[in-house]
Amino acid sequence: MKIYSVGWGWTPIPEDMPQGDSLIKIADQVKELGFDGVDYLSTPESLDEFFNEENCVKLHDHCMELGLPVGGFVFQSNTWNNPDEEVTAKQLSYFEKCAKAASTIGAHTISCIIPGPYGAKNVRSNASPSEKQSANLPADYCWEDDWNRFTTNMKKACKIAASYGLRIALECFPKTLCSTPHAMLKVLEDVNEENFGIQLDTAHLINQHIDPETAVYMLGAKRIFNVHFKDSDGFTRGNLPAGCGICDFTAMLNALKNVGYQGTVSIEVEFTDNPRRYMKQALDHVRMCDAGTY
Repeated sequence: MKIYSVGWGWTPIPEDMPQGDSLIKIADQVKELGFDGVDYLSTPESLDEFFNEENCVKLHDHCMELGLPVGGFVFQSNTWNNPDEEVTAKQLSYFEKCAKAASTIGAHTISCIIPGPYGAKNVRSNASPSEKQSANLPADYCWEDDWNRFTTNMKKACKIAASYGLRIALECFPKTLCSTPHAMLKVLEDVNEENFGIQLDTAHLINQHIDPETAVYMLGAKRIFNVHFKDSDGFTRGNLPAGCGICDFTAMLNALKNVGYQGTVSIEVEFTDNPRRYMKQALDHVRMCDAGTY
């Protein structure tokens, strides 16, 4: 199995704006540790201020010289279900910028994050365990309208991606419109585009007490476009290096092989003061799981 590293795991905050040759330096470290490839992340701000033609070509050429292919390129924006047509138009405009940059740096998949129900005001992430859990939806909220807006805009994005020869992989976070394997099957059915699939994340599933191995069998090889290997203890946010939580990565790798998955897995470790240490720790663990020695 080819194992990639997520470039945003090498920064203090994943959404940090790239500066100068920062992404090239990340590629050097990723290669030095022995990863097979690298994924990168974009935001609307960075698409405006960093990912121009010159920088994208430079990054592509450097990664190719290293023998380090770029796999995925994240589009970090989640207004896909906003009812304001101007907001939607702006979202799709930025998505096309992302597609152009992704194509230039050599990525083959754009990973999109999914929004929560429109108008939700969830309990803050650092809330006390005693605080009640609720999305705090407006009284006139309509799930069907919200879902239809989201899937319609995803179909539009798929058309844009296809024009650049790219796929879209939907990363399904907890507390969003699509967070469980059953919901993933539904969104695949409703969007129904050949270049639309799922970005499976082990920690997102474990944090919902859902077995990632079963999810692999439910979705199947053709519907999974990439997999984030990120560990969790089942209680915290879930940013542990592989092998430090309760995810069985041996079982995950076996399940992916059993369904005929031909894609890559990406080691994702974020918000750490020592990314090199924890990326290597995770990589070593996954290599052992893949070799059947753990």
